[in-house]
Amino acid sequence: VELKNRDITPEKLKNFDAVILGIRAYNTNTRAKFYQKYLHNYVRDGGTLIVQYNTNRRLKVKEVAPYSLKLSKDRVTNENAEVNIMLPSHEILNYPNKITKDDFRGWVQERGLYFPNEWDSHFKAVLSMNDIDESAKKGSLLIAKYGEGNFIYTGLSFFRELPAGVPGAYKLFANMISIGKNNNTQLNN
Repeated sequence: VELKNRDITPEKLKNFDAVILGIRAYNTNTRAKFYQKYLHNYVRDGGTLIVQYNTNRRLKVKEVAPYSLKLSKDRVTNENAEVNIMLPSHEILNYPNKITKDDFRGWVQERGLYFPNEWDSHFKAVLSMNDIDESAKKGSLLIAKYGEGNFIYTGLSFFRELPAGVPGAYKLFANMISIGKNNNTQLNN
């Protein structure tokens, strides 16, 4: 279901398990500053909000997340760059799909862009990666509990990988949407 600005209300949001913002939503949508509080309340009340990459310039909101998150120009342009799994037992890498390094094979054009380079301690960095001769970038996939729900920020280039049919990207995206739906508390760390 595609939500229009008029659909982002508390009444309508409660009908969804997850809401996904498209790339640069906070850069291009001038109404974002008005509905962002509804999205954060939706997460607080148990929803999952997935925010895909935004640039650090011309943001229409003061903060993209309910906790401090500093966007940067950090990126990994080599689509074959090694991906290190930092939280292998985290639910986001295990439910409903087990995510391994093999799931990052066959990606196209790049790993991701505009990764945050600073974030509040509520966030957990799930992956790290880097281009050759560069330092590790840990901001490609961040997750934080906020109230009863989950806030996910990702700079991974799903907007390229999903149309290209990359299986691992589909598996990881499904896990992001499903976060919090697994009753196995051992995976919810």
